[in-house]
Amino acid sequence: MKLNMASMALLAASLSSTSSLAFTRPANHRGALTTLSKLHFSTKEPTQQQPSTIRRRKALKQNTATLLSRASTEFTNYKDGALFLSTTEESTTTTAVNGAASDEAENLDNLFPNKGKSIIDLPPRMRFAPSPTGSLHVGGARTALYNWLVAKKGQLDFVEGDGGFVLRVEDTDLARSTKESEDSVLADLSWLGLTWDEGPNTPLAKYGPYRQSERSTLYSKIANSLISSGKAYPCFCTPEELDAMKARMEAEGIPPRYDGTWRDADSEVVKAKIDAGDPYTVRFKVPAGARVVIDDAVRGTVSWDAEATVGDFILLRSSGVPVYNFCVAVDDASMGITT
Repeated sequence: MKLNMASMALLAASLSSTSSLAFTRPANHRGALTTLSKLHFSTKEPTQQQPSTIRRRKALKQNTATLLSRASTEFTNYKDGALFLSTTEESTTTTAVNGAASDEAENLDNLFPNKGKSIIDLPPRMRFAPSPTGSLHVGGARTALYNWLVAKKGQLDFVEGDGGFVLRVEDTDLARSTKESEDSVLADLSWLGLTWDEGPNTPLAKYGPYRQSERSTLYSKIANSLISSGKAYPCFCTPEELDAMKARMEAEGIPPRYDGTWRDADSEVVKAKIDAGDPYTVRFKVPAGARVVIDDAVRGTVSWDAEATVGDFILLRSSGVPVYNFCVAVDDASMGITT
């Protein structure tokens, strides 16, 4: 758990405009949940105050129903499955180390809608992101319910905003993910009445696509950008070398982590190995001495030494498949998720 939180926090910092490695949850987020008590569900006869609320909900539904037409009119160069609003045709997908073009870098800067903004001032965009490796369980349903309630409350408060309940399918576990499981989870959510504003069945929505398996081009481009800015690097260590590294550290009583063999490798050597077709992973370059500090609503201030705890963790496997922590950080930032 600590590894996941540290790696996602560091990635979030690298994608943001700030260089700080301190992450603070807004003080009023706990209060945001308490406002759910204002949402009442009753079988009693309607009161005089309810019609205005009903009218606002109808306006919201009309807005959601025209989402596809809004996307086609507001984003004239938008393509199904394309996340970069450029005026030229996208070039073919390249590997993460072939160098980013300047126009692509500009598109990356425009990719994160909440960059430089305070989420306190934004309508809540809540996401539920199931992994289609089985059936929906009660814990997942509870999480979806809480997020749905906060999103619906936010839509009442910000009628013209971009808030909503987002359903994202995290299917990067290719060996275990199935279409049958995805269909089952979506059917269960629909049966519960937890309808989503954006999801796999709205591929042309503003922040789509909503399956991680359909966003691989995005992950490669972000990894490419991190390499270009010196925040990530290719690693050519073989599985045998990594096993030996782990065994050595365990024998020395050191918590196993990557030792940075390729962290500051000569660029000519790296280029030669790429040209030769040698397999490699892409690792995040954890800043020396970095500490992750989180102001948790339950536990208070929590911090740990990121360099000593997680080391330079992997973003893209040698197969090109991104790891979960990388996908989540990129998707939340690019979809404008607030909580």
